[in-house]
Amino acid sequence: MNEAAARTAVVEAARELERLGLNQGTAGNVGVRVPAGVLVTPTGMAPARLRPDDVVLLDAAGTPAPGQRRPTSEWRIHVDVMAARSDVHAVVHTHSPEATAAACLGQPLPAAHYVVARTGGPAVPCAPYATYGTPELSANVVGALGAGGACLMANHGLLAVGPDLDAAVALALDVEWLARVVRLARSHGQPLRVLPDDEIARVAERFGTYGQPS
Repeated sequence: MNEAAARTAVVEAARELERLGLNQGTAGNVGVRVPAGVLVTPTGMAPARLRPDDVVLLDAAGTPAPGQRRPTSEWRIHVDVMAARSDVHAVVHTHSPEATAAACLGQPLPAAHYVVARTGGPAVPCAPYATYGTPELSANVVGALGAGGACLMANHGLLAVGPDLDAAVALALDVEWLARVVRLARSHGQPLRVLPDDEIARVAERFGTYGQPS
């Protein structure tokens, strides 16, 4: 994807996250890898106001090119995740209600449903809390994410990654749904039945051939 197309895709993804109820106002942020570095949403701008020229290009060190808007306060996470993971080309960070509520427990989101296999592991890990926008938070997120596709951010929100923005947004929606299912299941007053790791591994393998051939 060239830079012009990527800028448009970032704006569209930010608006889609708001339309889906995964973000509201100026919460959350979006990033995508491009040949020149990483494009991220600007800080403090609602998706409805965004235009492709507002999206900020960062180099490998996280430095914005001159004359641009200020990047999201969580720019470090986008740069650091993509530096650590060559397979990741898109990152979305949300403050979606169900996932954020689960993150406030500071615990992994368990495999109450096999959809957790879409995240690449038997549970959605939770990164320890650190102040937003800090190197400590970015390091915590990179560590918790590991080789997976998503992690909670304690008392903060959710991070989902993917090979492109459509995949990252879809995964964020899956985790939000899973968090709601876990909450509803626990509301019935019975112990939560968690699927075993080997079953999640089987489901992950089956997901590899799910859907129509490309």
